[in-house]
Amino acid sequence: MSLHRLLSLAPIALSPLVAAQSSAAPAKAEPWRLESALGLPEWLSLSGTQRTRFEYLDGQFRANSSNPPKTYDDSDHLFALRTTLRADMRLESFIATAELMDSRQYEADTGSALDTTTVNAAEFVQVFAGYAGKGVVREGDTTTAIVGRHTMDLGNRRLVARNDFRNTTNNFDGINLLWESASKSSLRAFYTLPVRRLPTDEASLLDNGVELDESTRQVQFWGLYGTLAELFPKVQAELYWLELDEQDSAGLATADRDLTTLGLRSLRKPAKGEFDFELESAWQFGSSHSNTTSGVELDHRARFHHLEAGYTFDASWKPRLAFQYDLATGDDSASDGENNRFDTLFGARRWELGPTGIFGALARANLVSPGWRVTANPSDALDLMFVHRLAHLESDTDAYTPGNVRDPSGNSGDEVGQLVEFRARWSVLPGNITLDFGVAHLFAGEFLDSAPNATGNGDTSYVYLQTLLSF
Repeated sequence: MSLHRLLSLAPIALSPLVAAQSSAAPAKAEPWRLESALGLPEWLSLSGTQRTRFEYLDGQFRANSSNPPKTYDDSDHLFALRTTLRADMRLESFIATAELMDSRQYEADTGSALDTTTVNAAEFVQVFAGYAGKGVVREGDTTTAIVGRHTMDLGNRRLVARNDFRNTTNNFDGINLLWESASKSSLRAFYTLPVRRLPTDEASLLDNGVELDESTRQVQFWGLYGTLAELFPKVQAELYWLELDEQDSAGLATADRDLTTLGLRSLRKPAKGEFDFELESAWQFGSSHSNTTSGVELDHRARFHHLEAGYTFDASWKPRLAFQYDLATGDDSASDGENNRFDTLFGARRWELGPTGIFGALARANLVSPGWRVTANPSDALDLMFVHRLAHLESDTDAYTPGNVRDPSGNSGDEVGQLVEFRARWSVLPGNITLDFGVAHLFAGEFLDSAPNATGNGDTSYVYLQTLLSF
């Protein structure tokens, strides 16, 4: 079925959803839970999810790469399946968690945009134990300390995240400490070894090959993240310091990044009938290599800024209009001894820069992107979103990183294009079954039309349909 035919069916598919939400809602029922069905004791819980997503892309924007050799199809599609099963144990202040995640694909071929962000079959993404109980500073404080393999979200997840839309997730081996006050101010300290997802070769990914993930002391990640719940009335503030230190080792080629990232964030959360905002800035310095095979060490100097202002109308659908601006620096020159391209570390981007999967048209590197979005909730079970963003290169001589397209001369300009996205998400059975439909279109700008290694495919269209079962 063609993409145009799929898009023509979207209004028909969504109309009964909207109609259903406008009718009187039945009394809410408690979601079905596996642990209740099994009659587990209070100190043990068991939960899981199963997600199936069909993705289709037409008009590939990724340039064919030479290291490693890769030729992309002009159109692409696949089924991405992710299944999780998680067990949590708590005996007074002792806690332990084990979580299995099985991420697979079907229908992809050798021309697909396939990597370990889609496939990581039969892997324990979390296995840790620790303490969760009263804090030691003041009454009402809590302290959590865990040791082992775990996932992690920091702030708004731009630099460190447990991935949601993406079919696989980042995870870490190490120690993670969290202190939280009764007012929800907090301080997190961690020392970890990022986990490398395996296998990485295309043949194994196409076959959903199973290989144990691993971490190594050659790649270390640690830091501090502090949150002040109320700097001013209704205004939260955050400060963070993150360190990434990696070195090549046998069987592992890296960009030898030695990066310090210092950042701050302040926000006022959305509320009906009120204005809200979010400001975040991060600065990076240290050293890195231009690629994983280069022996040339470069001084790393980069920065990132996010500005957002929104208003939620006092109306039944709770519509919110927000204006956004993102800037992530690119490398100014290939011969000045510096790397100025911002590194997003272990962050997520779907909620802000469009769907990822086999799409992922925008990333926080060499990007200037103003835009606006509208969200609405026709009912508790249905939410809608529309997004429009402009995309330019911060440095016209650096690469458009999602597509590996570059014009070192800068003669192709800096206009990547415009991204338009629509999403509808419906909780068919709240807490158990959710349907998610989305469509995105990248209108190619001058740069994607004229850069020396651009595909020449013009615009890119993407559509997905997803089901999520939670139990």
